[in-house]
Amino acid sequence: MRRRTMRLGAVAIATAAALLGAGTALGDTFYVYEGQDFGYIGHDHRYAGVCDREYDGFNVYVNFKRTTPNTVVRMEEANGYCKTSTTGTYAIHTLQTCENRPLMTDACSAWQRHP
Repeated sequence: MRRRTMRLGAVAIATAAALLGAGTALGDTFYVYEGQDFGYIGHDHRYAGVCDREYDGFNVYVNFKRTTPNTVVRMEEANGYCKTSTTGTYAIHTLQTCENRPLMTDACSAWQRHP
């Protein structure tokens, strides 16, 4: 009976992983976390946003790279909520989420690319 229970548990974990996914599928909104704060790229690559989910007094910002022209844009949320912006006529695929920590080095995620 114990072997069967372990086997069923393994099947349940594998099924949950398959349903939830380890990453973002093509076409989904793409999230990049720094702690509990996060930035995101919209499913159509035409908008980005940032959400401050930590009550630590630090603002959160995202850097996102436009594909053409090859520019980096910074968007900051200073009120402890979420902020969304369109990216203009240029698609974005790469994002970094950071926490603005005055008098210290900012805490930033690695640059991540939406498929």
